Amino acid sequence: MILEFRKLSKKDVYQFSKWGRHEDPRFYQYNFPFDTKSEFDDWYSMKQKWVLRKVYGLFLENYPVAFITLKNINWFKKRAELGIGVDPNHLGKGLGTTALNEYLEYVFNKFPIETMFLRVAVFNERARRSYEKVGFREVERRVEVFEEQGYKDLILQDYQDQFQLIQGELCTMFIIMSIQKKDFLKANK
Repeated sequence: MILEFRKLSKKDVYQFSKWGRHEDPRFYQYNFPFDTKSEFDDWYSMKQKWVLRKVYGLFLENYPVAFITLKNINWFKKRAELGIGVDPNHLGKGLGTTALNEYLEYVFNKFPIETMFLRVAVFNERARRSYEKVGFREVERRVEVFEEQGYKDLILQDYQDQFQLIQGELCTMFIIMSIQKKDFLKANK
């Protein structure tokens, strides 16, 4: 199995059309609903648009199995946030954890970032386990607006114990997690 970690190119994102689909409505926002080249181009442009955002991919024999976005970069405070998406066909194989390790090693050695943050929904236990394996620790919990608002009724029907409507918006509990550069590098010597 040959894994490669590198910056995501526009050509790479067209392969996302081959990604599997999440069947659980809580994860629909991670399905790529694009049908046309221009829709993939728009997604790529949006991800690369900001100076304070960078997108990388984990490739399994030249096929993108995950992407990670570095966002909300604050160079003055030396911190940033990450987001990750993994092909549903490759969930449960440890590739998300591998991508995170590769990514953090790269970012902490290339950029002047001392603290990396992420947010994860409490119900997303698989992702939480992966983040904890890499060394992320819980900082706080807070109720926030859920990204996927298009399936409110379906989500509330099946998962009402995990969600609530606040002023008409679907909300859930998120965990904010962080990892320090020094701790990550020490653990990965």
